[in-house]
Amino acid sequence: MQPFRLEPACKDYLWGGVRLKAWGKGPALDRVSESWELAAHPDGDSTALDGPCVGMTLSRIAGEHPEIISPHREAGASFPLIVKLIDARLPLSIQVHPDGVYAARAEGGRGKTEMWYVLDHEPGAFIYLGFQRETGRQELERAIAEGSLPSLLQRIEVHRGGRYFIPAGTVHSIGGGILLAEVQESSNLTYRVFDYNRAGPDGKPRQLHVTKALDVIRRTKADPVPPGAAPPKAVVGGSLEVLAHCPQFRAGLLRLDDRWEAAPQGGFLSLLCLKGNAGLSGSGLTLEAGTSLFVPADAGTFELTAGRGGAEFLLTAPGE
Repeated sequence: MQPFRLEPACKDYLWGGVRLKAWGKGPALDRVSESWELAAHPDGDSTALDGPCVGMTLSRIAGEHPEIISPHREAGASFPLIVKLIDARLPLSIQVHPDGVYAARAEGGRGKTEMWYVLDHEPGAFIYLGFQRETGRQELERAIAEGSLPSLLQRIEVHRGGRYFIPAGTVHSIGGGILLAEVQESSNLTYRVFDYNRAGPDGKPRQLHVTKALDVIRRTKADPVPPGAAPPKAVVGGSLEVLAHCPQFRAGLLRLDDRWEAAPQGGFLSLLCLKGNAGLSGSGLTLEAGTSLFVPADAGTFELTAGRGGAEFLLTAPGE
């Protein structure tokens, strides 16, 4: 199957902003907190904008054509990844995601390891990622009960182009004023630990999941550097930088100033245009900032040609 563009599923959570609307996301929404650019999940499903399966959800396409995920994918196998754009006007809750073992046992689902790539931010914007030091369970429980959990966490001021790795079990939060791209396992399991006493749309305090969170939190200082990261390397037509290479996913940053030719290697490839534009040879399509392109595992060789001023893409593929 040939590459095709995807229309995202958009979310309007209370902490979101309006910056993604400038990219044409969620036109019917007042705010767009998350744009699920690549997703085949019950809570959010991308839709094919062109190609032989136009109008179909990615979950349906993958269900009917498992070969688009991997040449050896069995029918009925779940889609492994989600790629999002996130506009955090306000801070997200302090939260944690379970690993695959706990998620399967307690929730019948998949765990969630993720990576953030910062696109833009307000001055002084920061994230929470892991603890400042090894923290005992009793100390953690007391801080949660007293509402002082942030004082125990590692606070990191972000910068444009920053990348941060969040393994399952790492307590974390995206601070207010941050626009980023997220690569993650295909899971929506989130255990909120602290939410600044905010009320949800129903006017009631948003639900916390402290007991489950305490079961899965790694009470250690986290290393934000993604595994497998490597500096930019010249390729024909531009450069390619490895952002992360882990068992769950591979992610990279492709900067183009000319023509680039590639083919999927053992699995599908997702290209999310972050800057500029590029043409997809043989299709008549121009991929502009905010465009999500899905390259099926069986697509064969494809070619992009950078527009004037070049282009930048977030590349994502299944882990190895």
